[in-house]
Amino acid sequence: MIQWMFLILVCVSQISCAQRKNKSVGPGGGTVEISQPELRVTMNDFFYRFERSIAESADSIMKASTDPAVEREALIWKLNSIPVANTAIYNSDPFLGYIDVAVFTYQLKLFYENGAGKDSFGPHQDIALETLDSLWEELLDIGRNLVPDNDISEGTRIVTDFAEKHPLNSSYFVRQSTVPLMTKIQNAEKVTFKGLAEDMSQSLDQMRAQLGSYMEVLPKQVRWESEYLIDNALTNAEMTGRFDSISNLMERTVLVLESSPDLIDNQREAAFRDISGERIAVIQALRQEREIILEEIKKERAIVLAELSEQINTQREAGFKDLNALTTQSIDATFDRTEDIIDKLFWRTLILISILFVLIFIGLVLYKKI
Repeated sequence: MIQWMFLILVCVSQISCAQRKNKSVGPGGGTVEISQPELRVTMNDFFYRFERSIAESADSIMKASTDPAVEREALIWKLNSIPVANTAIYNSDPFLGYIDVAVFTYQLKLFYENGAGKDSFGPHQDIALETLDSLWEELLDIGRNLVPDNDISEGTRIVTDFAEKHPLNSSYFVRQSTVPLMTKIQNAEKVTFKGLAEDMSQSLDQMRAQLGSYMEVLPKQVRWESEYLIDNALTNAEMTGRFDSISNLMERTVLVLESSPDLIDNQREAAFRDISGERIAVIQALRQEREIILEEIKKERAIVLAELSEQINTQREAGFKDLNALTTQSIDATFDRTEDIIDKLFWRTLILISILFVLIFIGLVLYKKI
Protein backbone atom coordinates (compact mmCIF):
# COMPACT_ATOMS: atom_id res chain seq x y z
CA MET A 1 0.00 0.00 0.00
CA ILE A 2 2.84 2.36 0.87
CA GLN A 3 4.63 1.51 -2.40
CA TRP A 4 1.50 2.28 -4.44
CA MET A 5 1.07 5.62 -2.70
CA PHE A 6 4.73 6.41 -3.38
CA LEU A 7 4.29 5.61 -7.09
CA ILE A 8 1.16 7.77 -7.26
CA LEU A 9 3.02 10.69 -5.69
CA VAL A 10 5.88 10.30 -8.20
CA CYS A 11 3.44 10.28 -11.14
CA VAL A 12 1.63 13.35 -9.82
CA SER A 13 4.94 15.20 -9.38
CA GLN A 14 6.00 14.33 -12.93
CA ILE A 15 2.68 15.48 -14.33
CA SER A 16 2.99 18.73 -12.37
CA CYS A 17 6.52 19.26 -13.72
CA ALA A 18 5.28 18.55 -17.23
CA GLN A 19 2.54 21.16 -16.83
CA ARG A 20 5.15 23.75 -15.90
CA LYS A 21 6.70 23.28 -19.38
CA ASN A 22 4.97 24.83 -22.36
CA LYS A 23 5.54 23.76 -25.93
CA SER A 24 6.16 26.94 -27.86
CA VAL A 25 7.22 27.93 -31.34
CA GLY A 26 10.49 29.75 -31.88
CA PRO A 27 10.90 32.47 -34.49
CA GLY A 28 13.04 30.11 -36.54
CA GLY A 29 10.43 27.35 -36.57
CA GLY A 30 10.25 24.03 -34.80
CA THR A 31 8.83 23.05 -31.46
CA VAL A 32 10.86 23.69 -28.30
CA GLU A 33 10.35 22.94 -24.66
CA ILE A 34 10.33 26.19 -22.69
CA SER A 35 9.03 27.25 -19.33
CA GLN A 36 6.47 30.00 -19.47
CA PRO A 37 7.66 31.58 -16.18
CA GLU A 38 11.22 31.72 -17.50
CA LEU A 39 10.18 33.41 -20.74
CA ARG A 40 7.86 35.75 -18.84
CA VAL A 41 10.67 36.79 -16.49
CA THR A 42 12.97 37.30 -19.49
CA MET A 43 10.43 39.55 -21.23
CA ASN A 44 9.74 41.41 -17.99
CA ASP A 45 13.47 42.17 -17.67
CA PHE A 46 13.58 43.23 -21.31
CA PHE A 47 10.73 45.71 -20.75
CA TYR A 48 12.72 47.48 -18.04
CA ARG A 49 15.75 47.63 -20.33
CA PHE A 50 13.53 48.92 -23.15
CA GLU A 51 11.91 51.59 -20.97
CA ARG A 52 15.16 52.82 -19.45
CA SER A 53 17.06 52.76 -22.75
CA ILE A 54 14.37 54.80 -24.54
CA ALA A 55 14.07 57.25 -21.64
CA GLU A 56 17.87 57.67 -21.37
CA SER A 57 18.25 58.21 -25.13
CA ALA A 58 15.39 60.70 -25.26
CA ASP A 59 16.82 62.62 -22.28
CA SER A 60 20.25 62.66 -23.95
CA ILE A 61 18.73 64.13 -27.12
CA MET A 62 16.79 66.75 -25.15
CA LYS A 63 19.92 67.70 -23.21
CA ALA A 64 22.17 67.93 -26.26
CA SER A 65 19.72 69.76 -28.53
CA THR A 66 18.91 73.46 -28.54
CA ASP A 67 16.03 73.08 -31.00
CA PRO A 68 12.60 73.08 -29.29
CA ALA A 69 11.14 70.93 -32.09
CA VAL A 70 13.77 68.22 -31.52
CA GLU A 71 13.20 68.32 -27.75
CA ARG A 72 9.48 67.98 -28.35
CA GLU A 73 9.94 64.95 -30.60
CA ALA A 74 12.23 63.29 -28.06
CA LEU A 75 9.63 63.81 -25.37
CA ILE A 76 6.89 62.37 -27.61
CA TRP A 77 9.13 59.37 -28.44
CA LYS A 78 9.45 58.19 -24.85
CA LEU A 79 5.94 59.36 -23.98
CA ASN A 80 4.24 57.17 -26.62
CA SER A 81 6.62 54.26 -27.26
CA ILE A 82 6.93 52.92 -23.70
CA PRO A 83 3.16 52.37 -23.11
CA VAL A 84 2.92 50.58 -26.49
CA ALA A 85 5.82 48.29 -25.54
CA ASN A 86 4.22 47.61 -22.17
CA THR A 87 0.96 46.56 -23.81
CA ALA A 88 2.81 44.39 -26.32
CA ILE A 89 5.07 42.56 -23.84
CA TYR A 90 2.46 41.81 -21.21
CA ASN A 91 0.32 39.71 -23.53
CA SER A 92 -1.71 36.75 -22.34
CA ASP A 93 1.17 34.51 -23.52
CA PRO A 94 4.82 35.52 -23.12
CA PHE A 95 5.82 34.17 -26.55
CA LEU A 96 3.11 36.23 -28.24
CA GLY A 97 4.38 39.20 -26.25
CA TYR A 98 7.90 38.53 -27.50
CA ILE A 99 6.78 38.48 -31.16
CA ASP A 100 4.64 41.63 -30.70
CA VAL A 101 7.41 43.69 -29.09
CA ALA A 102 9.89 42.44 -31.69
CA VAL A 103 7.63 43.76 -34.45
CA PHE A 104 7.19 47.07 -32.64
CA THR A 105 10.93 47.50 -32.06
CA TYR A 106 11.71 46.88 -35.73
CA GLN A 107 8.90 49.26 -36.73
CA LEU A 108 10.50 51.94 -34.54
CA LYS A 109 13.86 51.23 -36.14
CA LEU A 110 12.40 51.68 -39.64
CA PHE A 111 10.40 54.75 -38.58
CA TYR A 112 13.46 56.66 -37.33
CA GLU A 113 15.84 55.25 -39.96
CA ASN A 114 14.00 55.71 -43.26
CA GLY A 115 10.39 56.46 -42.33
CA ALA A 116 8.41 59.53 -41.36
CA GLY A 117 10.58 60.12 -38.28
CA LYS A 118 13.98 60.07 -40.01
CA ASP A 119 14.47 63.81 -39.37
CA SER A 120 12.79 63.99 -35.97
CA PHE A 121 15.98 64.42 -33.93
CA GLY A 122 18.07 66.36 -36.43
CA PRO A 123 21.82 65.92 -35.84
CA HIS A 124 21.09 63.64 -32.88
CA GLN A 125 19.24 60.98 -34.89
CA ASP A 126 22.09 58.50 -34.37
CA ILE A 127 21.40 58.35 -30.63
CA ALA A 128 17.92 56.96 -31.24
CA LEU A 129 19.08 54.58 -33.98
CA GLU A 130 21.89 53.13 -31.86
CA THR A 131 19.45 52.53 -29.00
CA LEU A 132 16.91 50.81 -31.26
CA ASP A 133 19.64 48.68 -32.91
CA SER A 134 20.81 47.57 -29.47
CA LEU A 135 17.27 46.65 -28.39
CA TRP A 136 16.70 44.77 -31.66
CA GLU A 137 19.89 42.75 -31.13
CA GLU A 138 18.79 41.89 -27.60
CA LEU A 139 15.49 40.59 -28.97
CA LEU A 140 17.35 38.47 -31.53
CA ASP A 141 19.51 37.02 -28.75
CA ILE A 142 16.37 36.13 -26.78
CA GLY A 143 14.93 34.46 -29.89
CA ARG A 144 18.10 32.41 -30.49
CA ASN A 145 17.82 31.03 -26.98
CA LEU A 146 14.32 29.77 -27.77
CA VAL A 147 15.32 27.30 -30.51
CA PRO A 148 17.68 24.35 -30.30
CA ASP A 149 19.76 25.26 -33.36
CA ASN A 150 19.81 29.02 -32.64
CA ASP A 151 18.63 29.65 -36.21
CA ILE A 152 15.93 32.31 -36.28
CA SER A 153 16.43 33.51 -39.85
CA GLU A 154 12.96 32.46 -41.01
CA GLY A 155 11.22 34.00 -38.03
CA THR A 156 13.29 37.19 -38.37
CA ARG A 157 12.32 37.45 -42.05
CA ILE A 158 8.62 37.09 -41.21
CA VAL A 159 8.83 39.74 -38.48
CA THR A 160 10.77 42.24 -40.62
CA ASP A 161 8.48 41.69 -43.63
CA PHE A 162 5.44 42.37 -41.47
CA ALA A 163 7.04 45.50 -40.02
CA GLU A 164 7.95 46.80 -43.49
CA LYS A 165 4.45 46.19 -44.81
CA HIS A 166 2.85 47.86 -41.77
CA PRO A 167 5.08 50.86 -40.99
CA LEU A 168 4.46 53.48 -38.36
CA ASN A 169 3.19 56.69 -39.93
CA SER A 170 3.40 59.11 -37.00
CA SER A 171 4.94 59.50 -33.58
CA TYR A 172 1.64 58.39 -32.04
CA PHE A 173 2.72 54.83 -33.10
CA VAL A 174 -0.67 53.54 -34.27
CA ARG A 175 -0.07 49.88 -35.16
CA GLN A 176 -1.65 47.04 -37.05
CA SER A 177 -2.56 43.90 -35.12
CA THR A 178 0.10 41.16 -35.10
CA VAL A 179 -2.47 38.33 -34.94
CA PRO A 180 -2.13 37.62 -38.71
CA LEU A 181 1.62 37.36 -38.16
CA MET A 182 1.11 34.63 -35.54
CA THR A 183 -1.10 32.68 -37.92
CA LYS A 184 1.47 33.08 -40.70
CA ILE A 185 4.29 31.75 -38.53
CA GLN A 186 2.25 28.75 -37.47
CA ASN A 187 1.26 27.92 -41.06
CA ALA A 188 4.77 28.42 -42.45
CA GLU A 189 6.43 26.22 -39.81
CA LYS A 190 3.66 23.56 -39.85
CA VAL A 191 3.33 23.71 -36.11
CA THR A 192 0.64 24.64 -33.66
CA PHE A 193 1.08 26.70 -30.57
CA LYS A 194 -0.37 24.84 -27.62
CA GLY A 195 -0.89 26.88 -24.49
CA LEU A 196 -1.17 24.87 -21.28
CA ALA A 197 -3.21 26.00 -18.32
CA GLU A 198 -1.36 28.13 -15.83
CA ASP A 199 -1.64 27.55 -12.12
CA MET A 200 -2.62 30.25 -9.69
CA SER A 201 0.97 31.13 -8.76
CA GLN A 202 1.90 31.78 -12.40
CA SER A 203 -1.14 34.01 -12.87
CA LEU A 204 -0.22 35.94 -9.73
CA ASP A 205 3.39 36.24 -10.90
CA GLN A 206 2.18 37.61 -14.24
CA MET A 207 -0.11 40.12 -12.55
CA ARG A 208 2.66 41.10 -10.13
CA ALA A 209 5.15 41.65 -12.97
CA GLN A 210 2.67 43.70 -15.00
CA LEU A 211 1.69 45.76 -11.96
CA GLY A 212 5.36 46.35 -11.19
CA SER A 213 5.93 47.63 -14.72
CA TYR A 214 2.96 49.96 -14.42
CA MET A 215 4.23 51.34 -11.12
CA GLU A 216 7.66 51.81 -12.69
CA VAL A 217 6.37 53.70 -15.72
CA LEU A 218 3.32 55.52 -14.34
CA PRO A 219 5.12 58.32 -12.40
CA LYS A 220 7.42 58.94 -15.35
CA GLN A 221 4.47 58.89 -17.73
CA VAL A 222 2.68 61.50 -15.64
CA ARG A 223 5.79 63.68 -15.56
CA TRP A 224 6.27 63.35 -19.33
CA GLU A 225 2.63 64.19 -19.95
CA SER A 226 3.07 67.31 -17.80
CA GLU A 227 6.19 68.28 -19.74
CA TYR A 228 4.30 67.76 -22.98
CA LEU A 229 1.42 69.99 -21.84
CA ILE A 230 3.88 72.68 -20.71
CA ASP A 231 5.70 72.45 -24.03
CA ASN A 232 2.40 72.82 -25.89
CA ALA A 233 1.57 75.88 -23.83
CA LEU A 234 4.98 77.43 -24.46
CA THR A 235 4.93 76.77 -28.20
CA ASN A 236 1.36 77.98 -28.69
CA ALA A 237 1.43 81.35 -30.47
CA GLU A 238 -1.39 82.84 -28.44
CA MET A 239 0.09 81.65 -25.16
CA THR A 240 3.54 82.84 -26.21
CA GLY A 241 2.10 86.27 -26.95
CA ARG A 242 0.52 86.34 -23.53
CA PHE A 243 3.75 85.26 -21.90
CA ASP A 244 5.57 88.03 -23.80
CA SER A 245 3.00 90.53 -22.57
CA ILE A 246 3.47 89.26 -19.03
CA SER A 247 7.24 89.49 -19.45
CA ASN A 248 7.00 93.09 -20.68
CA LEU A 249 4.68 93.89 -17.82
CA MET A 250 7.13 92.36 -15.36
CA GLU A 251 9.99 94.37 -16.86
CA ARG A 252 8.00 97.57 -16.52
CA THR A 253 7.10 96.57 -12.99
CA VAL A 254 10.76 96.02 -12.16
CA LEU A 255 11.63 99.46 -13.56
CA VAL A 256 8.87 101.00 -11.50
CA LEU A 257 10.08 99.18 -8.39
CA GLU A 258 13.66 100.23 -9.02
CA SER A 259 12.62 103.88 -9.34
CA SER A 260 10.15 103.62 -6.48
CA PRO A 261 12.21 105.59 -3.84
CA ASP A 262 12.40 108.75 -6.00
CA LEU A 263 8.87 108.19 -7.19
CA ILE A 264 7.67 107.82 -3.62
CA ASP A 265 9.49 111.01 -2.56
CA ASN A 266 8.01 112.96 -5.47
CA GLN A 267 4.57 111.57 -4.84
CA ARG A 268 4.90 112.33 -1.13
CA GLU A 269 5.89 115.95 -1.79
CA ALA A 270 3.09 116.32 -4.31
CA ALA A 271 0.67 114.74 -1.84
CA PHE A 272 1.82 117.11 0.91
CA ARG A 273 1.38 120.09 -1.41
CA ASP A 274 -2.07 118.93 -2.38
CA ILE A 275 -2.98 118.28 1.24
CA SER A 276 -1.70 121.72 2.26
CA GLY A 277 -3.69 123.40 -0.50
CA GLU A 278 -6.76 121.41 0.41
CA ARG A 279 -6.28 122.29 4.09
CA ILE A 280 -6.01 126.03 3.32
CA ALA A 281 -9.04 125.88 1.09
CA VAL A 282 -10.99 124.05 3.78
CA ILE A 283 -9.98 126.59 6.43
CA GLN A 284 -10.99 129.49 4.20
CA ALA A 285 -14.28 127.83 3.41
CA LEU A 286 -14.86 127.22 7.12
CA ARG A 287 -14.10 130.83 7.91
CA GLN A 288 -16.51 132.07 5.26
CA GLU A 289 -19.15 129.68 6.49
CA ARG A 290 -18.53 130.82 10.06
CA GLU A 291 -18.90 134.51 9.11
CA ILE A 292 -22.07 133.77 7.19
CA ILE A 293 -23.42 131.75 10.11
CA LEU A 294 -22.54 134.55 12.59
CA GLU A 295 -24.31 137.12 10.41
CA GLU A 296 -27.34 134.92 10.19
CA ILE A 297 -27.25 134.33 13.95
CA LYS A 298 -27.04 138.08 14.58
CA LYS A 299 -29.98 138.70 12.30
CA GLU A 300 -31.96 135.92 13.89
CA ARG A 301 -31.03 137.19 17.37
CA ALA A 302 -32.17 140.74 16.55
CA ILE A 303 -35.44 139.43 15.14
CA VAL A 304 -35.92 137.17 18.16
CA LEU A 305 -35.09 139.98 20.60
CA ALA A 306 -37.48 142.35 18.85
CA GLU A 307 -40.24 139.79 18.90
CA LEU A 308 -39.41 138.89 22.49
CA SER A 309 -39.41 142.58 23.56
CA GLU A 310 -42.73 143.15 21.83
CA GLN A 311 -44.15 140.04 23.45
CA ILE A 312 -42.81 141.13 26.87
CA ASN A 313 -44.29 144.64 26.50
CA THR A 314 -47.60 143.21 25.42
CA GLN A 315 -47.57 140.71 28.27
CA ARG A 316 -46.51 143.45 30.73
CA GLU A 317 -49.31 145.81 29.63
CA ALA A 318 -51.78 142.98 29.80
CA GLY A 319 -50.40 142.06 33.23
CA PHE A 320 -50.68 145.64 34.45
CA LYS A 321 -54.24 145.82 33.21
CA ASP A 322 -55.10 142.54 34.89
CA LEU A 323 -53.30 143.63 38.05
CA ASN A 324 -55.19 146.97 38.14
CA ALA A 325 -58.45 145.19 37.60
CA LEU A 326 -57.65 142.69 40.30
CA THR A 327 -56.49 145.44 42.66
CA THR A 328 -59.64 147.47 42.06
CA GLN A 329 -61.80 144.44 42.56
CA SER A 330 -59.88 143.51 45.68
CA ILE A 331 -60.17 147.02 47.11
CA ASP A 332 -63.85 147.17 46.30
CA ALA A 333 -64.39 143.79 47.84
CA THR A 334 -62.36 144.85 50.88
CA PHE A 335 -64.36 148.04 51.30
CA ASP A 336 -67.58 146.10 50.99
CA ARG A 337 -66.52 143.54 53.56
CA THR A 338 -65.15 146.30 55.80
CA GLU A 339 -68.48 148.14 55.68
CA ASP A 340 -70.29 144.96 56.58
CA ILE A 341 -67.89 144.32 59.42
CA ILE A 342 -68.15 147.88 60.68
CA ASP A 343 -71.93 147.71 60.48
CA LYS A 344 -71.97 144.45 62.38
CA LEU A 345 -69.52 145.77 65.00
CA PHE A 346 -71.55 148.95 65.41
CA TRP A 347 -74.81 147.16 65.96
CA ARG A 348 -73.24 144.62 68.19
CA THR A 349 -71.61 147.40 70.18
CA LEU A 350 -74.97 149.12 70.49
CA ILE A 351 -76.53 145.88 71.63
CA LEU A 352 -73.82 145.30 74.20
CA ILE A 353 -74.17 148.86 75.44
CA SER A 354 -77.94 148.44 75.63
CA ILE A 355 -77.57 145.20 77.51
CA LEU A 356 -75.07 146.86 79.77
CA PHE A 357 -77.45 149.70 80.45
CA VAL A 358 -80.24 147.24 81.14
CA LEU A 359 -78.08 145.31 83.52
CA ILE A 360 -77.01 148.51 85.22
CA PHE A 361 -80.63 149.57 85.47
CA ILE A 362 -81.64 146.22 86.88
CA GLY A 363 -78.75 146.36 89.26
CA LEU A 364 -79.75 149.81 90.49
CA VAL A 365 -83.34 148.71 90.89
CA LEU A 366 -82.28 145.70 92.88
CA TYR A 367 -79.88 147.79 94.87
CA LYS A 368 -82.63 150.24 95.75
CA LYS A 369 -84.92 147.48 96.85
CA ILE A 370 -82.36 146.10 99.07
